Amino acid sequence: MPWNRWSAVSALSMLLLVLAALPLRAEEIIANGHFYDAHHPTSGRAIVVSRDDGGYELRLEDFASDSGPDIFIYLSSAKNPTTDSAVKNARNANLGPRKALRGNQSYRLPKGVSPEHFNSVIIWCRTYSVMFGAAALERQ
Repeated sequence: MPWNRWSAVSALSMLLLVLAALPLRAEEIIANGHFYDAHHPTSGRAIVVSRDDGGYELRLEDFASDSGPDIFIYLSSAKNPTTDSAVKNARNANLGPRKALRGNQSYRLPKGVSPEHFNSVIIWCRTYSVMFGAAALERQ
């Protein structure tokens, strides 16, 4: 049977059906932990997941914290930090400004930032160099 335009369309349609039937890689939880207070009440859960696209994401679930100026989300190499100096003396990755005082939110880890190098999530006030709260990350 000679190859024609309809054969090509049919072959392409079959390929698309096969590709659509393949399972997507499920997101995998890399680490998680619960927030605790430092200088301000902070609560909720921090979850680091690997994304389908090969990157990583930090998710804050049922998150709550006080308002304050210049609040940022950091990943930190500090283990169970309880003092501001523990955070200042650790390796930190800035994930950006806090998006909301309450509720679920997510932060993409920048390219080159691997969650394996970090042990906690920090809610950090840059204006006063104080930790609002933190979550120690437990590996899964």
